[in-house]
Amino acid sequence: MTVRYRRMAERGSVAGMAPRLVLGVVLSGAILSGGVPVIAPLAQAHADAPETSAAAHAPVTPVPGVSVPVAAPEAVAATAPAAQSAGATAGMSGGVSAGVSAPAVAARPVPVPVPAPGPAVPTGPLPVGGPAAPELGEEARAVRLQAAQIGLRAFTAPDFHPGKVRHIVLMRFLPTITDAQRAEVVRRFMALGQVSRRDNGQQVIADIETGVQMSGEGVDQGFEQGFVVTFNSEGDRNYYVGKPVVSDPAYFDPAHEAFKKFAAPYIIGVLVFDYALPAHQAQRTRRAAVMRPGMTQQQG
Repeated sequence: MTVRYRRMAERGSVAGMAPRLVLGVVLSGAILSGGVPVIAPLAQAHADAPETSAAAHAPVTPVPGVSVPVAAPEAVAATAPAAQSAGATAGMSGGVSAGVSAPAVAARPVPVPVPAPGPAVPTGPLPVGGPAAPELGEEARAVRLQAAQIGLRAFTAPDFHPGKVRHIVLMRFLPTITDAQRAEVVRRFMALGQVSRRDNGQQVIADIETGVQMSGEGVDQGFEQGFVVTFNSEGDRNYYVGKPVVSDPAYFDPAHEAFKKFAAPYIIGVLVFDYALPAHQAQRTRRAAVMRPGMTQQQG
């Protein structure tokens, strides 16, 4: 009885060791061949299988006649990264992974560069032939403010600020202008003395003259033609000038506006200077003609 029990115990121990030995052989072969994906199902199947005896938890002891292939340490170290890489690839591609899952990568928002604001671009009407809108001076701002305050009807009336007003215009022509084109520009400007009239036929310009630049001082800044226009009041000057001071067509000279549109392609620079002739200047001229007491008139 004792001998038979001992033999049955030995047989049970060997039978309990068989699954462990087979699993070890499969695992060792999988590691050496790099077939990592089969480890997970085998390990899961072994975990689900019921334990046959307590001897399954005992350490594996060599059995005569059974050889267990053992991988060399160098081979295991060499194949471990490949196995992890294969497992990660299989996991990301939707296959079976060997317990190695790819880390979740959070999508980071890509910053979109916002362009810096560019320099402010000046707005408003450009001068004839000029590259940019000129900055308004103090007097120009005062005139436009006055027009807005009193209204265009009063601002362009013939009796608004009566007195002689000089309107000086200097022109610099396009270098490619022909003599005929330049002569036509001058002719049309001089014709404004007759065609610039109000709705009732009243003449706007009191006098007009022109001339070609002939100074030898070298400070003409390239201006070639000059015009001097005289008005009897600031109201007449305002009506004649029109845009950009007066924008309503009912209160500016249509003949002058038509001339500006015609001459614009031939002009690359314009200078305008206005001034009011003092009222006492005419009186001074008349007094100079009167002889002072005690002075004799020279003959010849």
